[in-house]
Amino acid sequence: MDCTEKLYYSDPFLTECQAKVISKRNGTEICLDRTVAYPEGGGQIADTGTLCFEGNCVSFVDAKKGVGRVFSVKDFPTVNVDTPIYHVISADDYDKFEIGQELTVKIDVNRRIWTTLHHSAMHLALMFAIEQRGNIYSSIKGCSITESSARLDFSLSERFIEQDISYINENLIKIIQASVPVIVFPYEGEDEAWFWKCQDFVCPCGGTHVTNSAQIGTAVARRKGIGKGSERLFVTVSNPNLSVSDYH
Repeated sequence: MDCTEKLYYSDPFLTECQAKVISKRNGTEICLDRTVAYPEGGGQIADTGTLCFEGNCVSFVDAKKGVGRVFSVKDFPTVNVDTPIYHVISADDYDKFEIGQELTVKIDVNRRIWTTLHHSAMHLALMFAIEQRGNIYSSIKGCSITESSARLDFSLSERFIEQDISYINENLIKIIQASVPVIVFPYEGEDEAWFWKCQDFVCPCGGTHVTNSAQIGTAVARRKGIGKGSERLFVTVSNPNLSVSDYH
C-alpha cells in the first residue's frame, strides 16, 4: 500500500521538498513518497503548486488523499491515516512522470497563507461561540475553509442572535491583540491524527494553522440562516501579520 510522508504536519511553514514518484493512476494523479502539499480535508481546500524536474515545472491543481488505514478510537473522530497523497495534474502532462522519478514539490504560498489564516480564525470563532452558547460542537454538520473565508454550519433550534455575534467578534479582537500561542499536537502514538489547542480549548484538527493568534490580523464573524434549524457562521480575515517571508 502506498503511503506519503506528510511534511505539513511537522512543519506547516515549509513550502517545498524533494520527493520521488511512487505510483500513478487515472491519467492525472501522481503519488509521491513525501509532500508539503496539504490535501483537501476537514473542510480545508487543497494546496496547489508545481512538480519540478530537470528544468521543467508541471502545475498540480489539487491534492487528495487515497485509501489508508482506519484510525478509530472513542475520543477522536474516525480518520484515514497512512494514506497516499495524489497530486492532480493535466492529462497532457501525465506521461512526463515515471515511477522512481525524483522531483521538487512546491506549493502556492499565498494560497496556503490565506487558508491557514481562515482555518485558525474559524477555530477561535468556534471557541467563543461555545463560550457564549454552550457546547454546540456536536451540532456542527459541515464546514468549508478557502482563501477568502471560512464557515461552519450548525444544526441549531435557536439561531445565533446579535448578542452572540458581538460576543464572538469582541473576543476575536481581544485574543488577536493578546498574541496567544496556538499549538497542534498528535494523538499519542498516531502521527496523522492531530489536535488544535488555544488556551483551554482543544479540538481534533489536522489542518494548517498559525502559531500565534496575532498572526491573524483582523477577523470578523457573521451569521446566516440557511433553513429551519440550521445556522451558518462565517469568518473573514484581513490585514494579517503572516506573510511569504514567514515561510521557507
